[in-house]
Amino acid sequence: MGKRATDRKRRKYRSNRRRRTKSLSASNWGPVLALLGTLLGVAAVVCAVIFFVLPRVLPLLGVDYNGPGAKEDNAQQIIARPSPTPHPMDGFDAGASSVELVFDGYMDYKWFGDPYFYDGKMLFTGGELVDGNAMMHALLRFDPVTRTAEKLPLQPQNAHFLYPKCNDAWLVYLDAKLDGGGAVMAVDLEKQPLTPVKVKDVYTGIPEVMLDGDYIAWIDRTGTRMDKLFVCDLTTMESTTLAMFSNSSYGQSLPSLRDGLLLWADTDSGSGETSTIRSIRINASTSDSYSPGTYVHDPQGDGHYTVWLDDHHAEGTKLYYCTDNGAAQMIAGNVVQCGLGDGFVAYSKEEAIYAFVFDNKQTYRITSTNEVAMFLGVSENYVSWMDVTSRERDIVKFARIPT
Repeated sequence: MGKRATDRKRRKYRSNRRRRTKSLSASNWGPVLALLGTLLGVAAVVCAVIFFVLPRVLPLLGVDYNGPGAKEDNAQQIIARPSPTPHPMDGFDAGASSVELVFDGYMDYKWFGDPYFYDGKMLFTGGELVDGNAMMHALLRFDPVTRTAEKLPLQPQNAHFLYPKCNDAWLVYLDAKLDGGGAVMAVDLEKQPLTPVKVKDVYTGIPEVMLDGDYIAWIDRTGTRMDKLFVCDLTTMESTTLAMFSNSSYGQSLPSLRDGLLLWADTDSGSGETSTIRSIRINASTSDSYSPGTYVHDPQGDGHYTVWLDDHHAEGTKLYYCTDNGAAQMIAGNVVQCGLGDGFVAYSKEEAIYAFVFDNKQTYRITSTNEVAMFLGVSENYVSWMDVTSRERDIVKFARIPT
């Protein structure tokens, strides 16, 4: 009995010892620990590749690479950001952009005036000295590309041509007398030979005729104290009076006719210091009015932007604009004249020409700093002026505004 008891104790001890020394791989945790070890090993390899191998190898292959958490230098950050689109006027060079009216032939004309662009060509007047008077009795068309000019086969019935304008169908101008007055004339460009037709006699003053499509508009002095705004359909030669100004300064303000929209300045009811800008759509016969809260002279508008002066070209005159008949905003002071283009207004101030661009609200100088300039107008996005730095001869210059 004693021996068998002793053997049973020994077998029990060996059995307990085997259970205590059983390996982990044979336990339930073995597969889990093996999987974790594998994952940690793979992660270590991936991190080593991302943080140490790629930053060293890719630059040798011409590829820019920074590991996660690495700081980019300022130059790389600037390059990575999309650069803003430059405005067309940002690279405008006043000296390089201006072109002088110079051409071969017709050099007997020492005076030039009233430039008007249409279809990329300039229509203007040429003058000679006759009996001590400068007579602008030639109409010329200049091609800026070929630098050539042609004389139109027309002669004034009075003294000279003033304010010529043209489009595909019509040429209009004031056939003026030396002491004022004359006749508003129209030429049908589709008929040959070119034959001027009188639209209306002008008895005093030198009104500027505005042209848009088949319509013209102008303000004419018809009595001692009476001015009238006329509109004429050139296809029928029928004229209509749209407004009358009795003993009013608004009779001296120019109308605007552009894209079928006619604008003019008129008195603001109940106020003698502010004005109303009245407008009418020629084809639709719809009218509107806008009171900016200032005096208005020579308003111009395209249906979206409207510009005007707050005095009669006097010292201290301010230039204003509004968008869609909204609040009036001042552009500049001491302005002499202005002209509306597509997306900008050009103006003269202190013997220089500037352009204010509506979309970025920036002002750009158009003439050179050493140049004395006299504003001549805006047409087809060309700004024209007279270089009067030297008065030995008429020097007409122009520049196209890239908007």
